[in-house]
Amino acid sequence: MTAALAVVLLALAGYVLQGTINTTRATEMQSDALTVDMKFTEARIAVAMQEVNLRHYQVEPSVAVRERFDRVAAEAERNLAEIAGSSGERAREDAKRLLAGQIAYRELAEDLIARVADSDPDFMSFDRLQVTPAFYSLQNDVDEVSRAYHEYAQQQVTALGRQQGRLLVGTAMGFGVGLTLVAGIMRMVLGYQRRLVAQAADSRHQALHDALTGLPNRALFQRDLHKALARDGQIALMIIDLDGFKAVNDTIGHHAGDQVLIEAGRRLAGHVHSPAVVARLGGDEFAVLLPQVSGLSEATMLADRLVAELNRDFVLDDRPAAISGSLGLVLSPANAPGDADELFRHADSAMYRAKRHGGGVAVYDPGTDADQPDDRLELFADLRVLVETGDPEGRLELHYQPQLRLRDGLVTGVEALVRWQHPTRGLIMPETLLPVAERGGLAVALTYHLLTVAARQAAGWLAGGWQGRVSVNVPTGALDDESFAENVLATIGAAGLPPHMLRLELTETGIMAESATAVDTLRRISRSGVTVSVDDFGTGFSSLVQLRDVPADELKIDRTFLGNLTPGTPDEVMVRTSIDLGHNLGLEVVAEGVEDVATLIHLRDMGCDYAQGYALARPVPSSELVGACWVAEATIARTLGYATSSPAL
Repeated sequence: MTAALAVVLLALAGYVLQGTINTTRATEMQSDALTVDMKFTEARIAVAMQEVNLRHYQVEPSVAVRERFDRVAAEAERNLAEIAGSSGERAREDAKRLLAGQIAYRELAEDLIARVADSDPDFMSFDRLQVTPAFYSLQNDVDEVSRAYHEYAQQQVTALGRQQGRLLVGTAMGFGVGLTLVAGIMRMVLGYQRRLVAQAADSRHQALHDALTGLPNRALFQRDLHKALARDGQIALMIIDLDGFKAVNDTIGHHAGDQVLIEAGRRLAGHVHSPAVVARLGGDEFAVLLPQVSGLSEATMLADRLVAELNRDFVLDDRPAAISGSLGLVLSPANAPGDADELFRHADSAMYRAKRHGGGVAVYDPGTDADQPDDRLELFADLRVLVETGDPEGRLELHYQPQLRLRDGLVTGVEALVRWQHPTRGLIMPETLLPVAERGGLAVALTYHLLTVAARQAAGWLAGGWQGRVSVNVPTGALDDESFAENVLATIGAAGLPPHMLRLELTETGIMAESATAVDTLRRISRSGVTVSVDDFGTGFSSLVQLRDVPADELKIDRTFLGNLTPGTPDEVMVRTSIDLGHNLGLEVVAEGVEDVATLIHLRDMGCDYAQGYALARPVPSSELVGACWVAEATIARTLGYATSSPAL
């Protein structure tokens, strides 16, 4: 029995294999025959249509009729040329012969068309003696060839059917002899087919979904958006961008960035229910589609919940990451079909407005958000002109915020903060100006310009007897400029400002992302006497090794940690730890963003060295700095019990 089953298996396998090969060959021959049949048929129809359009032209000689003639003639020649270039030998020969006849007929037809257009009285004779015979000869030839290949194609279909029938009979006989064995083979075949179907479904899913988050991707989201717009009713579209994501990528690494994206997608999807759709468009950008929305209030309620979810801390490898979201919302027109691309642009404009205002939700407003991309381009063009010309009218001006020493209440330095007095848009603040400069590649050039302004102003204060230090913010990437150190030293040298009176502020995130070349540049600057401050400390993810290697002189605690300094709170622990860390590293510690006197007292008690913030003084133009320093020293004197003195400015 075992031997018999083995013989049956071998025989059946050989028969099925041979039958499969024959069937495959027959299928290919059938497919080729049907393709050739179809092309000859199309050529036959096109040849006939040539004659129809030629006769039509004789009755109505117009450009449109001529164009139709040219189009069907080209179609006939294209089909014949395709057969002549890719089919079997016999078909190629037939196609070449027909193509030659078609070209000859077309030349005669075009001659006839020209005669008709020129009102040649002999065109009827020319048609009867040359054009018509050529057409009927071509038509008869193409009809015969088309019929022949149609019959051949039918023969191939019949042959394939017979081949499949023989294979079926042989397989059935094999089934009868070795039912158990065949059943096993069938199970294997069916399993393989199921895997193919599953793989195909998986491939379709992967093509339409984001590999990292599992959410629909841009292609699927666009398809869903078009479907929603095709139905009646109002829809809502939201574009969401993660704020602080780049800092995570730059400081912790792309693995942590992936964790943020996965968790952000999970949070968004958890608050959006079918038929609404959440998608990842790419990078740190997500989108939400509400295909059925009752109105703006429903959409904004959901938008607020989504942003609130993103504003909760993300925990990455046991460390928190301060991520937030900027969301732009737009509703489709209530009584008109919406355009998908236009809705995307509007939602994107609203999202950028939300980002400029520090995050949150912004609803598209035609009066505010219209042409935002053009506005940014115009701002960039205006800014480039100012930087390149040296700002002769002084529209890029610096405001200064005093920094006070907590042990005696004296103003010891100021931080320079840029303002742009635009001739038509009014005062433009840094949160609008700096992103325009960074996106346009003007950040370094703008820094050089502002450094020149600050150095000259500080040199003037020095000449008047005040030796306070001026701090200037430096953007991420500026230290990669090979001539940065030389330019800084040349600028303060030209202004007559001693190096120790200039302090460069770099954000913690920026310092951690700098290259080895940038760190070397920073060390050259530090050796010259210019001091360095690590700004926004606590918002990044720096390590002690990184802080040790950076030649810093000052640590600035970010304002986000000064909201609640009640003993035992996370903010109080963070601030106290930062102060101790700074002192242990030999750094001075500054708390920025001090908003109330209670915080000022608590900072003094914790050993913080310096403070700045609205509780003491707001940033003011240089002309108002003396008065601001008076107010700041008087405020700290009343709060901390120091004797007042006249500012040296």
